[in-house]
Amino acid sequence: LKSAKAAGVSNILLLAVDDQLLPALGAFADDIGVRLSAEDASERGLLLLKWRTVEQLVASGYGVLFLDAATVLVSDPFDALYRDADIEAMTMGWDDPSSYGYNHVIDDPSMGFTRYCHGSRIVGYEPRAFFANPTTEAKALAKRMQEDLSRKLSSESIAWEAVRAEREAFLEELWMPSHRGFTSTGAVLRVLNYLCFVNSKVMFRQLRGGSLGGESRPVLVTMSYHSDTTQRMQAVYEYYHESSPDLLRKLPNADATGDPTHQRSPPGCDGSRAWRESAAASPLSQRVVAESPFAWGGVAGFEFAPGGELRTPWGGGQWGIHEDSADTLFADFVG
Repeated sequence: LKSAKAAGVSNILLLAVDDQLLPALGAFADDIGVRLSAEDASERGLLLLKWRTVEQLVASGYGVLFLDAATVLVSDPFDALYRDADIEAMTMGWDDPSSYGYNHVIDDPSMGFTRYCHGSRIVGYEPRAFFANPTTEAKALAKRMQEDLSRKLSSESIAWEAVRAEREAFLEELWMPSHRGFTSTGAVLRVLNYLCFVNSKVMFRQLRGGSLGGESRPVLVTMSYHSDTTQRMQAVYEYYHESSPDLLRKLPNADATGDPTHQRSPPGCDGSRAWRESAAASPLSQRVVAESPFAWGGVAGFEFAPGGELRTPWGGGQWGIHEDSADTLFADFVG
């Protein structure tokens, strides 16, 4: 809200789901704050409330620019929208190929001169920074997101699980074509310029280091890649609105809080090589041995051999059943 004021942005709707937020914000929330009633305050319930609100606003004829609270506004984002698509979304990408897609070639030498199959590959989109035009397709997307998240999450889901599920659902609904039992909503997507609507990877890895040459001033920055948001938002605010680069220069590229999905002690020494037994015991392991070789990154010759032996074009390795999931394999090769 402080950055919005500095950027001259006034058409803001602040949605609060508790009784403490709006009073704590004081004058910042005057005339823009709305208290919503959240019957389910779990991570799942809050996401469902978000997309239900987007659906209702779009259905009422409003274009909705949704921005996560972990966003710093540098200029007015409404001036940077194209308004020519149902959804305009921030990318999680960091350059043209990752953001807008590139020609991804799969190589199958067994097919002779027709060995190469061309496709497209792209990094996902950020459901915490997007614009929804008031169209039938955008409304259908918001409704479908509620259905997807109801299925993917439970009331026990924690924060990082909710973030991952929302990103997966957003990508699937905007990217996947209709097939089998799945029917696309038909929402047309515009991917926003990654140097205007900036994720925090681009901000801390590229923009602050000057690797792009010259001064590239974004429209906004969302902390997509970092959970230590407070100091990073303050650093971005000071850099663009107060011309003070000191804090921005001090912070590391990577998230200082650590990966929330790996908060456990590392495994001990597996001197007995238990993965060899897991590589022969399950139906999954028997299947991958029988159906080998596979392709890795489009390169053929990736073979799961008996006894946990892995044979690849880049050298040997080991494989087995992941200790935390009986339907997941691990592959350890090339260092």
